[in-house]
Amino acid sequence: MKNDQVLDYMDSLEKKDEELHAFVKAYEALSAFLTDFDYLKDSLGMTQKDVADKMGTTQSAISRIASLKTNPSYKQLQKMAEAVGGELLITPMKDMTVQVPYDLQDTVRKLADGENKTTNDYLDEVIRDAVESEFDMFSKTSFSWKRTFENWGKCECNSRKPWNTVSYYAPVSVKTENFSSMTETQKLAG
Repeated sequence: MKNDQVLDYMDSLEKKDEELHAFVKAYEALSAFLTDFDYLKDSLGMTQKDVADKMGTTQSAISRIASLKTNPSYKQLQKMAEAVGGELLITPMKDMTVQVPYDLQDTVRKLADGENKTTNDYLDEVIRDAVESEFDMFSKTSFSWKRTFENWGKCECNSRKPWNTVSYYAPVSVKTENFSSMTETQKLAG
């Protein structure tokens, strides 16, 4: 089974089972933390015992956290992160938080160093440039279609894009009630 198939299967199970959904919701952030923690720990060649020694605790305490058998405190997670050279970040804005894939992290650090920037400053700039560029392309495309001709009417279409409502012009003979169900590409193609 491929990763995507496993994830799709797990999602379908979670949707059917309210208890499983509650469990996933409660432990999703901790599970993501532990995945990143293990990545950093392994990349440094450390064991749970090494981490425990650095934190001044026992290997079994780290094992209980790693196997989700205990509910760690903020301070414990912070010490775990620091023990493997990381930094703990907690945010209520999950849908706006992006993690650089592990295989690109060294590249991002090198690019940031090459521009004498922190990785955060570098990534902020890259994301801002990419989003603004995408928005500019969308705006230019939609404005090029805004031509006023005799016998043409205006249709308002709601979009899931952040810029929400986009105006399109189409021949009056087009049934505009069907226009809203078209994809963005179909709308632009006319």
